[in-house]
Amino acid sequence: MSRFYSIRFRLTATFLVIILAVMVIISLFLYTTLERYHINNLVEHLERSGRLASEFLEGHLRGQIDTIRLSSLAENISRQAGARVLFIDEQSSVVGDSVRVGGLINQTLEQRDVEVALNGEVSSSTAYSERIDHPIKQMAIPVKDEEGSVVGVIFLSTSLEDVYQTLADIRIFLFLATILAMAVVGGGSVLLARRFTTPLQELTAAARRMSEGKLDQHIEFQPNDEIGRLAEQFNIMAKRLDYYTSNLKKFAADVAHEVRTPLTTMSLLTKSLKDHDMDQKQQKEFIDDLDKELDRLVELVNDLLELSKLEKEEVEYEKVAVNNLLQDIISENRMRFSRAGLELSGNIPEHDLVVQAVPLQLRQVMSNLLDNAFNYTSSGGTVTVSLYQEDSEVITAVCDDGEGIPEEDQAFIFERFFRVERARSREGGGTGLGLSIVSEIITQHNGRVWVESEEGKGSCFYFALPQAGE
Repeated sequence: MSRFYSIRFRLTATFLVIILAVMVIISLFLYTTLERYHINNLVEHLERSGRLASEFLEGHLRGQIDTIRLSSLAENISRQAGARVLFIDEQSSVVGDSVRVGGLINQTLEQRDVEVALNGEVSSSTAYSERIDHPIKQMAIPVKDEEGSVVGVIFLSTSLEDVYQTLADIRIFLFLATILAMAVVGGGSVLLARRFTTPLQELTAAARRMSEGKLDQHIEFQPNDEIGRLAEQFNIMAKRLDYYTSNLKKFAADVAHEVRTPLTTMSLLTKSLKDHDMDQKQQKEFIDDLDKELDRLVELVNDLLELSKLEKEEVEYEKVAVNNLLQDIISENRMRFSRAGLELSGNIPEHDLVVQAVPLQLRQVMSNLLDNAFNYTSSGGTVTVSLYQEDSEVITAVCDDGEGIPEEDQAFIFERFFRVERARSREGGGTGLGLSIVSEIITQHNGRVWVESEEGKGSCFYFALPQAGE
């Protein structure tokens, strides 16, 4: 069944449906036009013959009517017109018939066309004759005297068998033409579809092999058409996919690291509320902390999304008092550090130190740095957040007295996905994304970031941002 959903099948079927629809429309149009043309010609011929005969008939319908003579005249006109001819007087009685044997002489002809003609109008209609078993065309033409009074009617009828036989031949011709057109278009569409879909099939096969882990795929292509450009981009994608695939699992772990801390804090707060009896004031404090951690979790997710936009410069900067921001962050994290046996302190000046920044991104930077210090500082240790001004820069430092970073790792500490394996860290160390986020955010803010660390004595992470003007 899958081949019926392929582009090749659908392209071929579409062309066939289109040509079939076009040929059917053209055939119907031609058939209808030719039918109208032949019947109109027949009607004009009958009317012309009837009017010509009416000039001779007017004198014969006065006085004593000779039906034999009128029938002979009707027979002559019938041969010229190719139709049966009846002469009818004012009382709708047949006084002349081109058919001598079995004719309608002296019979009343009750025909609507005759009634219309007796009122002075030409009338025509199509009927079916059981006698000849074919449709016929009928026409009634009034015969008028010199004063314009109707003195009789000439009634002509002829079989449409020849007309419809001709149309049947035309219909067969159009049907064969449609079959031929569909065969030609079908064959052409198959070749055209094969030309377009063969490269796509090669791309599909290569993509399937890549999905099986065989990433070293390369497609030969003609670079001058759209499919060639698609193949070119596929080759570029294949070269890059190996890198992204190798880091996919690590990236998932990095994301988990970013959301783990607020989730852990929320879990502790929830368990405390569930397992301990508290007065209303304590419950409110814990619920407020829980709400803050939930907001922080949302902010972390938003910050990860914001990080992807840094290169596009889609963020909006505003003036931020870094001292106030740091005080809030220290206050929010002090309880978490205290529960882990750590002291979180701040050395923050009272006066405002203002920078142009995105507040959520600065919170992301501080959260990552504090998480890093939390993970690598043993119980009983101290983490200090400092803020000071140096020349035209506002510098923030997060220092801990933990185990420090090996000197050989310090040059790579801000690279994305780099991880220092430390068995003695509080939670197995970071995953390599947090500090790279710090570096990218600070770089985007036209700042700089660095680390000073001595193994066994602790680490200090610094970031400096240009001070905002008045």
